[in-house]
This record gives sequence, C-alpha cells and structure tokens, in this order.
Amino acid sequence: MWIFKNKYFQLFLVFGLAAYLVIEAKGEGDFFIYAYAAVELGHGVDIYQAKYMGGFHYYYSVLFAYFLNLFSGLPFYGLKFFWLFLNAAMFFHLLHLLNQSEWLKALKENQRHVFTLCVFLFSFRFFHQNIHSAQITIVVLWCCTYALILLNKGNVYQAALLLAVGINLKLLPIVFLPYLIYRGYFKATILTLIFYAGSLLLPSILIGHEYNLSLLKSWYALINPRNTQHILDTDERSFHGLSTVLATLFVANPPDPHAMILKRNIADLPLEALKYLLLFARFFLISLTLYFLKWPPFRKANSEKQSVYEVSYLLLLIPLIFPHQQHYAFLFAVPAFACCLYFLFQFENDLTKQKKSALIFFLVLIYLTANLSVLIGEFNRYYEHYKILTYGILMLIPLLIYVSGNSRNSTLRTAK
Repeated sequence: MWIFKNKYFQLFLVFGLAAYLVIEAKGEGDFFIYAYAAVELGHGVDIYQAKYMGGFHYYYSVLFAYFLNLFSGLPFYGLKFFWLFLNAAMFFHLLHLLNQSEWLKALKENQRHVFTLCVFLFSFRFFHQNIHSAQITIVVLWCCTYALILLNKGNVYQAALLLAVGINLKLLPIVFLPYLIYRGYFKATILTLIFYAGSLLLPSILIGHEYNLSLLKSWYALINPRNTQHILDTDERSFHGLSTVLATLFVANPPDPHAMILKRNIADLPLEALKYLLLFARFFLISLTLYFLKWPPFRKANSEKQSVYEVSYLLLLIPLIFPHQQHYAFLFAVPAFACCLYFLFQFENDLTKQKKSALIFFLVLIYLTANLSVLIGEFNRYYEHYKILTYGILMLIPLLIYVSGNSRNSTLRTAK
C-alpha cells in the first residue's frame, strides 16, 4: 500500500510512537520491581523472598537484576524510557521480519502490507499492555524468534546464545530445548545449555557464589509449578492460561479476591483432582506438538512453512501451560494467529464459500476475545471473570491444526 511508503506518514508514526513512549514511561509499572530488586541485590537482600509494590515478587533472573544494578544510579524515568524504547524496537523488528520473510513472498505486495497490518491490529492489545506494564515478554519473544531465524541461517553460536539469554530472562523459552533435539539441532542444544548454565553461574563471580546459590534456590522455590498457588492460579484477576481457567471451571470458590458473584464453575473438585486434571490437560496440549513436528524425529523440517507452523504452536503453548501468566504473555499467540490469517490470504480462492466464511468467523471471534478490553473496556471485569482471552487462544489450536493440515493440499491445487 502506497501510504506505508509515504515518508510523511512514516515520520508521523515515528513521532507518534515517541510521544506514546514518553507518556508510558511515567509512573512505575513492573519495571519498578526489576529496578528495585536490582538495587536490593547490591545490598545482599534475597530478592525472591522480598515483595515490592504492595506484595509482588521479582520472578526473573539474578543476572538480569545484576545487569540493571549497573544502571541504578541513573534517573528511573530515563531508564524506564530506554527499556520501553528497546521493547518497541524489538516488536517492530519482529513485524519487519514477518513482512520481509520468504514465507510471505507468495502474497502480492499490497496483500503483504494488509496482512502485516492485520497482525499488528490483533497484537496491539498485547503490545500496549507489555509497554504499559513495562514487561519483559517482547524481549523474550524476540530472543526466541530471532534465535530460530539465526539457526536456520546456520549461525549456531549466535542462535544458542540468544536463546539462552531468553531462557535466563524468563524460563518460558525452555520449551524450545526439546524442539531443538527433535529437529536434530544437537550442537545448538548443547551450546544453549552451556550458555544458560553460564548465565546462572556468572553472578557467582560478580556477587559471590554463596549469595548467588541461595538466590537460585529461592528463585526455584518461587517458580516451582507444584506450588498450590500455581494450581489454583487465580490470585490476581488478570491471570490467564490452563491453570487459571481450569480452576475457575472446576472449583466453586477459588482464591480470587476480585471474583464476581456470577457462577462460572461447572463442578467443584478437590485440589488433588484438579492437580491431575491440569496435568492431563498440559500433557494433551504438549502431545499435540507431535502433530506439527511429524515423524520421524531428528530431521530438519521439510519446508519453511512447516517450521513456521510448528514454532508458532510451541509459542502458543507457552502462556497456556505455564502458571502465573498475565494477559500480556499472550503476545506469544500472535504467530499462530498470523499463520491462520496467512492461510486465508494465500488460499482464499481455493476455499469453498462455507469454509472461507467459517475461517473468517473464527478469526474475528478470536480477535474479539483478545481485544474486547480495548474495544469495549467498560465490561472488562466480565471478560476477566470468565477468562474469555484464554478461551479465544484455545480456539486457535484447532484452527492452526486445520490450516497446517490443509496448507499442503491447497498448495497442490494452486500449482495445478
């Protein structure tokens, strides 16, 4: 589209983004927790036992806290603004990589721009909430995505280092270690483990081994998924994911201080039964990975398209299977939505009217479940009470299975 190439429009976007970041840098946000924990790290405090901003924990790595401690003398506003700028730059770099990828060359230029705009509109809520909360999700997603791009280009060391950084910042990308093994990237797997171990041990040189070891133990105790609060994962109204939605469905009165009086459970199970139900649900979703990876193991993906589908599903799994996930974590679901949207753009002429209408209906429905809080925010307490975001993201799974399974057949029909 010509408007995207217009320099005045581009300048307008740049200045608009800068003004947006200037405004969002005011206040504290979650970055205050990172920065304060970094200061307390310098004072020998157990930053994983301490609570900040009225009862919130620091959940990230010792190395990240030490890195931030190096800048603790700078004004908080300037440091937060730079953090938000870094996040915004990484987000738009991901959109740029998407727009310029080989995968999208099947689309015409105008289609490519419209497709990228649609992906941005779907992800805007998650982008905004990551910026508004000064969160770390965008950085982690960028590390995962760019690491896999580098790996496909043969840059094994850089890819392993970047993936290790992502895992160190937040444990979520650890799901890619089994993926690397399954795809036969053994060197990359070993290097990632070495780099990750190094990132855990490096603070021992900087702050002392005993202090670092005690912090690592406290960190594990805090994030241990077997903790009761990670099974009844409803302590905050904005929590989402499998552990949260199952607790709201199968426990009559889970510990939710902001719950409405409206009924949302269909049963009332004891904690032990809920634990096994949650375990089964996670195992089921993880086992579906084999559908995308195909058989046999220890081989590279047959095509770039297959690689995109399987990586998108792995990213989609992250906010679903891990506990304690906030709404902004569902930025990881954007690639899966992009895959389904891409299928509609590329093969719309091959689809019957009924299939095309059904695909559009579900994409719009998923978009609404993800963005109603932005579009009609006055009913947000109802969206949070019934966890519609999680249900919308779960709907992406059968949709992604459908488009990945039909993509090859559609390609063959198009070739004929």
